[in-house]
Amino acid sequence: MALLGLPDELLALIVSHAIPEGFESLCLACRRLHTLCKPLIKQHNVLRSQFRNFNYYEKIADPSFTIRTSFELIARIAEEPVVARYIQHADFKMDLRLPVGDRLWLMEDNGYRPDTVRDLFASSRYLSGADWQDYFTKYERDLADNRYCQAAAAFLLTLLPNVKSVVLPQFWTSDKDTEKLLEAIIDHARQPNTTSINASLSLLNTLKTSISLVTRQGFVLDKITPLLALPRIRSFHGPSSVSHIGAREPSSPCQSLPPSVGETMEIAHLLSSNLDGPAMEHFLRCTPRLKTLVYSHSSKQLSPPWDICALVTAIVKEVGSHLEELSITTHDFTGKIALGTATMRDFARLQKLEISLDLATCVIRSAAQLETKESIGTGSVADADQSHIDLLMCGLVPASVTRLFLRSDEWERRDGVHDSIGLLEMSDGVPEFKGGPQQHDRTLETMFQGFAEKKDAQLPSLKEIRVSYPATAGEAYKARCKSLLPEAEKVGVTVYLDGGRYPSVMDFAGT
Repeated sequence: MALLGLPDELLALIVSHAIPEGFESLCLACRRLHTLCKPLIKQHNVLRSQFRNFNYYEKIADPSFTIRTSFELIARIAEEPVVARYIQHADFKMDLRLPVGDRLWLMEDNGYRPDTVRDLFASSRYLSGADWQDYFTKYERDLADNRYCQAAAAFLLTLLPNVKSVVLPQFWTSDKDTEKLLEAIIDHARQPNTTSINASLSLLNTLKTSISLVTRQGFVLDKITPLLALPRIRSFHGPSSVSHIGAREPSSPCQSLPPSVGETMEIAHLLSSNLDGPAMEHFLRCTPRLKTLVYSHSSKQLSPPWDICALVTAIVKEVGSHLEELSITTHDFTGKIALGTATMRDFARLQKLEISLDLATCVIRSAAQLETKESIGTGSVADADQSHIDLLMCGLVPASVTRLFLRSDEWERRDGVHDSIGLLEMSDGVPEFKGGPQQHDRTLETMFQGFAEKKDAQLPSLKEIRVSYPATAGEAYKARCKSLLPEAEKVGVTVYLDGGRYPSVMDFAGT
């Protein structure tokens, strides 16, 4: 081995530069290298324990381990740059502010020097000209004022060469400086021959957001999506309200998006979100590898009504050829749903499907409303002529699906009284209804008409059905759920009734 032909002085230098990425491999390579590594093992283990899976914390027993904000983490990296290389999973959600009364004392006790932090900003390859001075000024000002600093939170993303997953802070906001910095990060990460040594976030594969403490809403989606152009991004999670974007109609498919946004993304979770069809189409426009899409709709506004069918149509249009898992549900939704028609039959590879029964109810009532004007104003699915519904499962379930979850979400009004569900109403001449669990028993009845006879021809791959069974559901709904069991068993389909609990997303990728 040619490496072992070098003198110990050079080998020791190589060992020091191998920390942390190659240190453990060198340590185990041979006895001689292990001897050279041995003095550094303890410190390596300490830093790996503290920073590999990083989140802001306070350790009362040992203040030297305390890092509570981006101010302190940046200061620590300025003093000991190797720290940044240890961070592989970074949860910055709780980047808020230092406790009142001890803003700086821990930083000062641990050797905080403003000039060292200043040099870190000044040497950044991501900040050009006088930009670094502006960022450093904001860092010092917000530190002195004891408040969250967007400039510090954004600059921190330029210091993480080995990070694989990031949770953005709750106070994260989007401004022109942040957008410019994100563009610089993406540009460096996508350069030819880029390695983690010279580009931050180049290894990032998972990005997560959370509800904003600034707006009490979610992140504006098109302010976050530029990060989806990073070369290895695979998974995006909006674990709380993601507000909708203004969709555009570009002349070419991805003209309005940053280059390569979403081209490597395989998993997208948009939970408690508020997207319409055009916004979803815009988000999915350049996602040729997307396999899993989990979407839950959340809105307390009674108008405009949610066009769930337009949302489904957009999803089918953009990712119907390659999507394998899809969930469309509601969460904390007290709005209205516009009647419309939708089909998922054009999904070519979909295997797992979770839908709210409100979607099926919408399709049924739209078909019935087309058949007879008298159906407007009735509260019963069965009262209207449903001859347009001639496909099993209302034509919603693709032939490729093996696992199906039918979900009956429920909620209460703010006054604690359940909404009157299922009544058709008119809004500007457009029929709509309030979604919810009441009369979902009739929806199930329509969806499963002739199940045993039609299943093999229309749903040859279906092996499992799960139906939510809320504890507060009516007896008619419970009875309808239980009635599915014998007919499904005739054709080899297993039915599970999720009773007495609020069902979670059906084991989709990334959950």
